[in-house]
Amino acid sequence: MNKQFLGWVIGVFVLFPLFVFLYNKITVRKNDGEKGFSNYYKSIEVLRLNVPTIQGDYSDTLSVGFDHYRVGASAIGFKGLSGNILSVSFLDLKMKKIFKIAMYDVDKQKYYPLSDVLEGKEIMAWVNKEDLKNPNYGTKEKPIPVFNFKGVDEPIRYDSENEGSVNGYKNLEPTDQQFKHNVLTYLTYIMPKDEFQKRFEKK
Repeated sequence: MNKQFLGWVIGVFVLFPLFVFLYNKITVRKNDGEKGFSNYYKSIEVLRLNVPTIQGDYSDTLSVGFDHYRVGASAIGFKGLSGNILSVSFLDLKMKKIFKIAMYDVDKQKYYPLSDVLEGKEIMAWVNKEDLKNPNYGTKEKPIPVFNFKGVDEPIRYDSENEGSVNGYKNLEPTDQQFKHNVLTYLTYIMPKDEFQKRFEKK
């Protein structure tokens, strides 16, 4: 085995994976979401919330957001990996709290109209009870997370004849699988590490 080939083997199978590991350790903020999932999920309850109606432009009472979260790099080809977040934040005028529906890793094109479809609707919203009663939550800076939603009077959907539509509609309500994915992703990548440790690790 010549030295050049040996150097290549060491670089590919030892140094590069080590570099990826260190890169992820430094750049990716990650909690052990599986550890907190059961307790957090069991504490989720269903509320009736009212999404406000606005005139044309988004405001502090209703806003839409597109973002991403960092998952890390893959050892099979160095490439930054991230997931997408589509969110709608709104002020429930009755509770005087701001809530944030966040959908993780969904088809942006499908969910792009979500805020328009939700506007003026009464919805059933799945939220964590501890978040709801925490006075630090419910603000513009720290809205209460909503992981699942359904329309009260009718499903949250819009007219569409495109692929994936059913009976002329495209349904935007999360499946049970998406609901659980939203919760797990939030706990793993979004919840601040100090808060996660306080709630799920220091007991």
